[in-house]
Parts: sequence; structure tokens; C-alpha cells
Amino acid sequence: MRDLPTGPSLLALAREVLLSDLLPLLPEQHRLEVRLVANSMAIAEREAVLGTGPANQLLRELETMYGEAEGEPEVLSRFARDLRAGVFESSAPHDRAVRAILWRLTIFKLRQANPRFLAANSFN
Repeated sequence: MRDLPTGPSLLALAREVLLSDLLPLLPEQHRLEVRLVANSMAIAEREAVLGTGPANQLLRELETMYGEAEGEPEVLSRFARDLRAGVFESSAPHDRAVRAILWRLTIFKLRQANPRFLAANSFN
């Protein structure tokens, strides 16, 4: 059991202090870097909140599709190579599964990196 506040809460608080209290005190030439740090903190917060469940599920589906457990970097690299090479274009049995995996992977990544895009386009 973890103490309160949680890691994501601490990141949110630190980001708020950075943007609200410290950013206005900095010279203009350093503000872009501070905003980049704040955005990185927001992504880390969302990653912590979302957890690894959805990503692990997608990896298991890819491993099932390939018929073997390869590990995260390997299976993702193989999937990317196969997509680029057009392996699934003539593979009707995998077509639906591949599209579903790509869709969920895209939504998962956007939830981490750019949830405003999802909200603006009615994907909640």
C-alpha cells in the first residue's frame, strides 16, 4: 500500500507549481524548455494512472497472433516490420485482428500522450 499523495498526484502538483509559480519568473528564452518539462510530467502522470494493463493485453494478443512469446520489444518490432512489408494485406484471417490491435494501440498511445485530441474528436 502506498502513502498519499500518490505518484501521479505529486507529478500533477509539481507540474502546476512549475507552470503557475515558476514559469512567470523565468526569462522568455527558457519558457519553452519549462513547457516541455511540464508536458513530459503530464505524460508520465497519465502513464502512471493508465498503468500497463492495456499495453500488456495488446502484447499478449500479438504474441497469440504470432504463436509465440517474444517479449515486448521483439514482438512490437516484428509487428512493425510486418506492417511495413505488407504481410497482413493478403492475410484475410488476420485482417480484423490486426486492425483491432492497431486501433487499440493508437487509442492507448493517444490517451497517454494527447488526450485532448481524443476529447476534441469525441473519443473518450
